[in-house]
Amino acid sequence: MLDIKTFKLRAKDLYPKSGLQRKEVVLKQYDSFLEKNGLKPGLESLNLWLDDLLKRGLSSSTLGVYTYDVLSYFELMMFDIDEKKLKLLKKRLPPRNVGEVDFLADDEAARLITNTPSPLRRLIYALCYAYARRLGEVLALTRKDVNLEKGTITFTILKKKREEKATYELEPWIKEMLLKYDNILGKKKLFEITARAVEIAFKRDCRRAGIESRGRDLRPHILRHSRITSLRNKGVPLDLVSKFVARHSRFDTTVQFYRGITEEEKVSIPKAEEIFKGAG
Repeated sequence: MLDIKTFKLRAKDLYPKSGLQRKEVVLKQYDSFLEKNGLKPGLESLNLWLDDLLKRGLSSSTLGVYTYDVLSYFELMMFDIDEKKLKLLKKRLPPRNVGEVDFLADDEAARLITNTPSPLRRLIYALCYAYARRLGEVLALTRKDVNLEKGTITFTILKKKREEKATYELEPWIKEMLLKYDNILGKKKLFEITARAVEIAFKRDCRRAGIESRGRDLRPHILRHSRITSLRNKGVPLDLVSKFVARHSRFDTTVQFYRGITEEEKVSIPKAEEIFKGAG
């Protein structure tokens, strides 16, 4: 029932070989469940499959991996997914550990933007990173939102119950890119490209820049995480990062979810055995 062969062809440039092999194994299990129960692929049958796996004693972390593997199939095979049902499904998955947010190091973000061959995607990544904006907020930009004369750019910030405008100074390198690529930008909306197309290309652009996944979820949203984490690590005041850059309604959102922990920081944690040094 699942077209795993076509999925592999579409996914081969997006995932490492080992990751794609795992997805194939998971999808075959899901496909077997569908055939056995006379079900069609989709969120409803995925929920039923998760119920079955829970009864068989699989851990919540394993369920999370299986779920995202199947969702990657839905995405690449362009299933029409109900966003509300998808949110309910994701509530079943184990929460991510606080402080373990995915992010790119400064040099990785620079390599990604520099080495992306598509000028359009390069500009999109630059805007997502420079202003810590969500992909949807960048793709919603219009010509009117960019004022080259005043040197400003205005984003429509996506909130749960409302929208708000946020105006920032155009950084010189961003302004230079906007002028350089003006001929490929849209007449009204700057970017005539879908979020799905950008997300699919993002993993490929990361691989081209020599950025390994190492368990990170390599999607454009990681650029927002990366910029906020970079600013906090550089000592930019939390209130400035939270209210002006991230545009969070609450400080604890910035504290809890938007500072990645580096391997160097983990290593620097004093060992417990140090209390015994010098003890008589």
